[in-house]
Amino acid sequence: MAKGSVKMPSKYGNRRTYSALCGRWFASKAEARRGEDLCLLQKGGQISGLEYQPKYKLCDKPRITFSADFRFVENGQTVVEDVKGFLTRECRVKIAWAEFQYGMKVRLVTATGEDWHK
Repeated sequence: MAKGSVKMPSKYGNRRTYSALCGRWFASKAEARRGEDLCLLQKGGQISGLEYQPKYKLCDKPRITFSADFRFVENGQTVVEDVKGFLTRECRVKIAWAEFQYGMKVRLVTATGEDWHK
C-alpha cells in the first residue's frame, strides 16, 4: 500500500482469512470454512481432485473470466462450487454464461453452508 493511503473496507464486509489446514488465503471467512470442509472431505476420501479458484474463460476480447471458488470430483461427477454471501447481478450473469458455455452447473453455497438455489 502506498505511503499515506487508506485501506478501504470490502464493499460486502468480507475479510481475507488464512486457513492453516488448507495452507492458503481465502477471500472470506465463509469461503475459508467451506474450503476447510472440502479439504477434510478429500482427506477422508469422500471427494477428490480439489482445486481452488478454477478459472473459466468466457470471452477473449474484452477478456472476461469467471473464477469459481472450488472444483472437485464427488461420486464420479465434477462439481463446481461458489460461496456467496450476496448474489450480485454481475455474478448471476457470469455464472449463467459459464454454465451455458461449458455445459456445467455451478453449485452456489451460502455462508451457512447450505445450497443456494438461483
